[in-house]
Amino acid sequence: MTAVDVSGEAFGERVGPTAPALADAAELGELHEADYVVAGRDDGDVVTLYGRDADGSWSVIAADIDVETAEEVCLWFDLTQHYPGRPAAGSGRAGHPLDHVPTPEGGRMTAAQAVSLVVERIRARRLDYPTQGLAADRFEAGWSVYAPVDVDESDPMAFLDMPVGRSVFLVSDAGRVKEMSSAIPPRQAEEMFGAEEAYVRRAPAEERFMADLRDEVMRLDSASGGSAGISSFTVDTPDEEAVAARASRLIAPIAQQLALLGPPGWDHLTAAFSFTVSGEVARLRFRSGNRSTEVRIPEQLAVLVRRQRHLAARMPAGPWWRLLLTVSHSAGTNARITTEYDYGDRPFPDDHLLAPGHYRDDLAAYPRAHTPAWLSAYIGSADGGGPAAHTTAQAAGAATRPAPPRQDRTAPPGPAQPGPVPVLDTLVRRRRLYADPQVITFGRHTLALDQVEWVSYTATHTATKRFLFPTTHDTAWDFAVGKYPYYGGPVIRVHFSQAGRRADQPDEWTFLVNLARRYLEPRLLTDLVTQVRRGETITVGGSVKVDQSGIACPKPRLSVPWESISAVQPHNGMIYVHQVGVEKPVLTVPLSHPNAGLIPDLFAALMP
Repeated sequence: MTAVDVSGEAFGERVGPTAPALADAAELGELHEADYVVAGRDDGDVVTLYGRDADGSWSVIAADIDVETAEEVCLWFDLTQHYPGRPAAGSGRAGHPLDHVPTPEGGRMTAAQAVSLVVERIRARRLDYPTQGLAADRFEAGWSVYAPVDVDESDPMAFLDMPVGRSVFLVSDAGRVKEMSSAIPPRQAEEMFGAEEAYVRRAPAEERFMADLRDEVMRLDSASGGSAGISSFTVDTPDEEAVAARASRLIAPIAQQLALLGPPGWDHLTAAFSFTVSGEVARLRFRSGNRSTEVRIPEQLAVLVRRQRHLAARMPAGPWWRLLLTVSHSAGTNARITTEYDYGDRPFPDDHLLAPGHYRDDLAAYPRAHTPAWLSAYIGSADGGGPAAHTTAQAAGAATRPAPPRQDRTAPPGPAQPGPVPVLDTLVRRRRLYADPQVITFGRHTLALDQVEWVSYTATHTATKRFLFPTTHDTAWDFAVGKYPYYGGPVIRVHFSQAGRRADQPDEWTFLVNLARRYLEPRLLTDLVTQVRRGETITVGGSVKVDQSGIACPKPRLSVPWESISAVQPHNGMIYVHQVGVEKPVLTVPLSHPNAGLIPDLFAALMP
């Protein structure tokens, strides 16, 4: 392990036969008066980063990450814990990697644009702050926007009428707005704000190196009068895989930092970040058994998420509109992280939807080749927000077949219909749930049944035994239909729950299941059987590969020919697959997995 500073300069190292404990890293850091320690194998490229916070306490900042990501995270931690501001002239103090803010590709923002963004923020959040007569002062990273205070200098007591702690709004050239108290010294606030912008928009290490090399080569050639004959020096753009990998490597440190915010004993977290350059919404919820807790995401962590989004912006699809993370773990097992980049294929939930102006700002900062139709309509809404704009977004994002109008269930069927058409039209948690043989709508999401590619439905009863307290019982019913890809594709999920030992099955869930069995599953089953008989390989239950020879699965790793399968049956929320001569099932597939409920009939149709 090596004690280093934020720039990576090594102060001392220690070699040991085993991975160091936190106390070992802290001891080495204290010995060399360093804020950071990096530990890893000599023959490996994975390290663990330890750091000392502003209070002097040591902790693991990020574990099992590559060296480049460790540099990213170290710089972020130093920004949030130790950034001293710019050194004053003649102070002799060394500069910091974040002292200078790069100018955005779109150039600097004007004072009028900065004031307009602040006025929009004030109105959107209904702040008690004037919107007329605002002033804007330029600093390196952007503009400081504030309401001037007129003071009668002839009155020695006039200062008593001056507002104390009134907000000042810092606006970056990229469009980010941050509200600060005027009680914070202006230079300190502006330098910290500038350092945050410098971190988010900083070029990756290898690109900075190549850019510096180019500048040095061209400088030397110019100094020699062009004797080297160098007319140009081109730095290639990284390929798409390298760009995507660089962005994805920051997900693990973000997830690790989120995990530290949870209550003791949590086993599942979900985080949603709906970000643009000028507006943000962040949600974090932890679950432990049947208990759920929402936790506020601190501003410091939002800086790291902004950095990840900026790196992701270099991918062909541009920066995500929403980043969705789930982390699951249990004692004695490694955590499982699931990541989804949401590019707006479907309208966002109401509590994740920002004002139209924020999306306009983001498109100006990160131009895109494609913007979803619903989002374009929402951005162009006349009033720029409110219920009308939400309605526009919802209508533009609906499927090609709109949700049918409310129907009279007592009306007789039309002459072309052989019998009554089943229709469900109700409210579930104040969201409209509509379903018939052609379409399903829940809230703002709609799917035509002839477009659905997978279905799942489960009923789960949970009994929680607690020491010195009565056992509690909860039952959950889930129904879902969607299109592939399973993660990121269009989906409708409906959840019902009820407490108590004897819970009545919801009529709505029963209707949806019967609808799927009658109108959806026969088509899905026929399509799957046809594909296999054509010689194709299909996937059911999330990971079970099926072809003409049999089935295969990567986890557990197995390959079973059709003639070796003895029985396939549902049991206790699972599909059990038995092999000839083996007592226990060789494969279990949860019914919650896509098309898992079709496995018994699918295998029966393909087995000899």
